[in-house]
Amino acid sequence: MLFQTWPFLFFFAPTLAVYLLVRKTALRQPVLVLASYLFYGFWDWRFPAFLLAITTIDYFVGRGLASCKKRHGLLLGISLVANLGCLCAFKYLAFLLGNVQWLLELIHVDYALPEVTWILPVGLSFFTFKSMSYTCDLYLGRTTVERNFLSYAAYVSFFPQIVAGPISRSGELLTQLKTVTPIASTDFTDGITLFISGLFKKVVMADMLCVYVDMIYDDPTSYGGAALLWASYSFAWQIYFDFSGYSDMARGVARLMGFQTILNFNNPYAAVDVRDFWRRWHISLSTWFRDYVYIPLGGNRCSKIRSWFNLMVTMLVSGLWHGANWTFVVWGGLNGLGSIVSSLFDKSTWYGKIPAIFKQIAVFHFMTLTWIFFRSASFGDAFAVLKGIFTWEEGELLFPVIPFAMVLCIWLYELAWSSPRFHFLCENRFARLATALLSLLGILLLGTGASAQFIYQQF
Repeated sequence: MLFQTWPFLFFFAPTLAVYLLVRKTALRQPVLVLASYLFYGFWDWRFPAFLLAITTIDYFVGRGLASCKKRHGLLLGISLVANLGCLCAFKYLAFLLGNVQWLLELIHVDYALPEVTWILPVGLSFFTFKSMSYTCDLYLGRTTVERNFLSYAAYVSFFPQIVAGPISRSGELLTQLKTVTPIASTDFTDGITLFISGLFKKVVMADMLCVYVDMIYDDPTSYGGAALLWASYSFAWQIYFDFSGYSDMARGVARLMGFQTILNFNNPYAAVDVRDFWRRWHISLSTWFRDYVYIPLGGNRCSKIRSWFNLMVTMLVSGLWHGANWTFVVWGGLNGLGSIVSSLFDKSTWYGKIPAIFKQIAVFHFMTLTWIFFRSASFGDAFAVLKGIFTWEEGELLFPVIPFAMVLCIWLYELAWSSPRFHFLCENRFARLATALLSLLGILLLGTGASAQFIYQQF
């Protein structure tokens, strides 16, 4: 059930009406849990079973951790094994077996490993990470135990976030789920504005760019260097519009119900270095890996070489989280390398003298380079794209004029928003109203009408 489709409207309208009627009664949590499980079960009737299993295990692990006078690593281990085990079994087992099979063939061992054909539950990476953050925070003393099972179930299954985040922490969302706060008129206006913004990003920008990107990347050897470069630029913006569009719609839906959720994207292509990019892109995941991978490894509270190692490991794990393919690992490694180089540049005097616009353009091109590995189905395709771009091979040239003109306007707007000098132009009420109206007009005139899935659903 995609946010940009009519079935979601028919689901959400009565759900919102019922929730608003019962939000001050004891039925508040049951209605929210029921709605979330119905929403998730719409994808596949078997999926809620995995959601319920993870929820139940971590709920009782949390109760156990709260009852222990000392930290009990065994209990936390149960939570980690359950969540990571479920994640590995569904997402990485086929990848692991495929690599082992390749090694067996390499050493001429005639043995065929079984094939895994399990269906990956939608949003598995998101709700397992959300649930793990709760048990980890309990173990570290960062949060308090939740003793109401329905409250915890509502937190893990919260339907606006279950498919592709944002990954809210228990301290952010669980507290709101337990407290009835007044819903102001600004909640409705901001919620609708956020949803329209996200809808525009998805059905106009992302889906329009998707047609061009898929055509070029499905057969990269048939196109020239210019077309491959434009397609790579297009994918950099497609994935941004697609994922930030989902995040905006999710935040808008939650806001209409009276919930404040984390900002997940903050104009990432206005970043002035790679580390700054990751402070702006998929913020809920970046901070998750920072808190539960990078800092436990030692963070930057160690030698420079060790901190670089910690950063590289974190980015490699992040790459593997995005997909069971070595191309994602390379993508993560490139971002790790870029983050290390950025830390060196920040300490130099010459880099600080470079105007921000040139840094922003350089960061965008570096990220576009890494996105090539993210988008390509194999290393062969990725190297074909890179070879075509850097050798400027001749071939068929297609240029998406209208999408690129729109992207340029949006990028200029975001650069102005991030600029201390021009931010006031974007902040005033007239500019915000004009942006909302133009987005709505774009949806009506240029919306594809397709129900293409969001890219991050597969993760």
